[in-house]
Amino acid sequence: MNLEEARKVLWLRSNPHPLGELLDEGYLTRERLEWAVQWAYSPKLQQAAKVLLDTGSSKEKELEKQNASGASPEPSLEIGIRLDQARATQWPFPPYKGQPMGALVESKQLSLKDLGYAIENAWDEKVRRAAIALSLVRFERAVKEPDPPAGFVQIISGGRSYSEKKQSRLTLLEGMFFGALVVLMIVLIIWGVTDILRPHPNAKQAFEALSSPAGIMAIIIALGLAVFATSLAYFIPDQFTKKIDKQIEAYRLGEEGEDRTVQMIIQALDGNWTLIRNVSLPGRNKGDLDIVLVGPPGVWSLEVKNLRGEYRNIGETWEYRKGKKWKTSPANPSRQAFKNAIRLGNFLKADNLKVYVNATVVWANEESPLFVENPSTAVWLYNRLPDELGNIWHGEKLSEAERRKIVEKFNKLCDAQKKTR
Repeated sequence: MNLEEARKVLWLRSNPHPLGELLDEGYLTRERLEWAVQWAYSPKLQQAAKVLLDTGSSKEKELEKQNASGASPEPSLEIGIRLDQARATQWPFPPYKGQPMGALVESKQLSLKDLGYAIENAWDEKVRRAAIALSLVRFERAVKEPDPPAGFVQIISGGRSYSEKKQSRLTLLEGMFFGALVVLMIVLIIWGVTDILRPHPNAKQAFEALSSPAGIMAIIIALGLAVFATSLAYFIPDQFTKKIDKQIEAYRLGEEGEDRTVQMIIQALDGNWTLIRNVSLPGRNKGDLDIVLVGPPGVWSLEVKNLRGEYRNIGETWEYRKGKKWKTSPANPSRQAFKNAIRLGNFLKADNLKVYVNATVVWANEESPLFVENPSTAVWLYNRLPDELGNIWHGEKLSEAERRKIVEKFNKLCDAQKKTR
C-alpha cells in the first residue's frame, strides 16, 4: 500500500473519514496511529496507519516541530459525554457485561483493544462515546466535556392520574356492593327471628303436616334449595369481587408503570425539558394523556403500558399469547398513542401553535417480554428508555419562545382541572 492509498482508508466507525483528511486536520496524532497499528480490528486500517507512520506527512512533521519548540499544546477534543458518565457506563459485552467501564479500565480488565472494539461495534452510542473518552484519557489527551445539564426536568401535573381515579371508583363500588349485601342479610335475619318468635295459631297442624312423609320430603327439598341459594349467594359476590379486584390490579400496574417512566425521564433529561402528566384535553374524549414531553427537539405524547403476559407488536397489530396461540389484544396501544398525538396537536393548533406531536408507546414492564417488528408507532422499551431519550436530540426544532407558550397553555389547563376536581 502506497501513501496515496493509505490516506484514502477510512478511520473508525465513530469518525468515518479518510485518514489523510484527519491527518491534515490534526485529528490523527502519532499516538492514535500507533494505537491503530497495534489494536485496530481492520487489517487494512492497520496497514494504512503503519504506512502513514513510516512515511510521515508534512502536517505531522510541522506539529512535531511546534511541540518541540514549546508551541501551544494540542486543543482539547470534544467527547460528547462527561467523564463521570463515561466511567459509569455499563460494559455491554461478556464476560464483564453490566460492570462500569471506568472501573474495568482502571483495573486493566479492559484494554485499549477492547475499547477500540466497542468504538467500532457497540450498538449503543453512549457506550461508543464512553469508549472514545476513556481511550483518550488513556492516551493522556486533553478532552473537553459537555456543558453541565441545565437543572432538572420541570414537571406539571393535572392532579390524580386516570388509573388512580379508576382504582378509587372501583374500590368504592366494591364497598357499596358489600355494604348493600350486609344490610340485606341483617334485614333477613331480623325478619326470620321475628317470624320464629311470633306465636302461630296453626302451629300444631303445621307440625303434624311436617311429620308426614310428604312433609319430610318438603323439608329435604327446602334444605337443598337453601344450600343452593347459599352457594349462589357466595358465588355471585365472589365472582364480582374477583372481577373488580382484577380491574383494580390492572389500573394499579398502569399507575406503577407511569411512575417508573417518569422517574427514568427525570434521570435522563435536564432542565431544557418539561414533563406534563395526568392531563385531560378538552373535548368529548376525556381520557388522560399519560405523559407529554416538551423540549428543544419537539413534543412527544407517551402512552405508557405496564401489561402482564407475553405481547407482540407487528405493524399496527397488538397480540398477546394465550397458551400456544396468539390472540388480538382488546387494547391497541399504537392506535391510542396516535389518537392522543392527533388530539394534542389539535389542542395546540387552537392557539396557532403548529407543532408536530410525536406518538410513542412506552413498554414499562421489564418482566413481561414484548416482541416488536416494523411498528406503525414508535415503541420504547423501559430498559432502553435512556438511550431512546438520548436519540431524540436532533437539533432545536422548537424555539424557547414556542416551548414557553406550550408550557403556559398546559399550566392553565392543569390549574383549571385541579379546581374542577
